[in-house]
Amino acid sequence: MDNNGQNFFEKFGLEVTSGEVEVGNTYPIYGMITKFLSDEPGSVVVELNFSIRANMAIPDQSKVELLKERSFEPGIFVSTVKSKEGGIEVDCSTVVFGKRQNYNA
Repeated sequence: MDNNGQNFFEKFGLEVTSGEVEVGNTYPIYGMITKFLSDEPGSVVVELNFSIRANMAIPDQSKVELLKERSFEPGIFVSTVKSKEGGIEVDCSTVVFGKRQNYNA
């Protein structure tokens, strides 16, 4: 890891770990939206990282459209694990995307 990455983790007291998630606990999930399973406002269901089913209560259609635009962009999804039966299912309460990169050709 380069110095910038190391400084970022030290600055915010973060660390990368692996292990089992527990039902009822809340975790920050780093990844991206890889598929929309339902885009109905109020009951949005997406797939994160090709494997995690995430339920989101997004009542506004414009915010749903914004999520669609930001699909496949990295973000942090603060989520509570609802089930591990047949794959991980979470209730996502917060989504944080990074600043958009602008490229000039």
